[in-house]
Amino acid sequence: MIAETLSLSLTAVLTVIGLVHLAWAFGASFPYANRQALARAVVGRRGITQMPSMMASLFVAVCILGAAAWAALLGRLVILPVSPWLLLAGGLVLSAVFLFRGIIGVMPAFERALPEQPFLTLNRRFYSPLCVLIGLGFLALTVALPNWSWRFSLLG
Repeated sequence: MIAETLSLSLTAVLTVIGLVHLAWAFGASFPYANRQALARAVVGRRGITQMPSMMASLFVAVCILGAAAWAALLGRLVILPVSPWLLLAGGLVLSAVFLFRGIIGVMPAFERALPEQPFLTLNRRFYSPLCVLIGLGFLALTVALPNWSWRFSLLG
């Protein structure tokens, strides 16, 4: 029950984030008045004046939506014939990616490299903590995978 709730929560959060990135790829500036303000808030690179290309934004959106689908697979919200090894590997990779982004996002070197406001404030308050929570969620779902029997075959 806990795994299903965690899976549903991760899937929902990542789907919303992925859809927002998809909207940005097609020119939306939500929740800002224009694309320059949006770029300063979500990219944060020094002197940024425009959002990344449509293809770059689409790539990020597809990756995030893929992570949402993986969260649904890990929590058995969606049942597909996926190898337990692949579920394990994908869960660990996604956990590592999100944990890395969350942790590195608050490191002084990262903050010195991307000094643009309001990105820095948003990153400290929302982006990095959310990435850490998502990473921990993927780790918990991966550890809680059903059918533990495949894990014991690793030992023997």
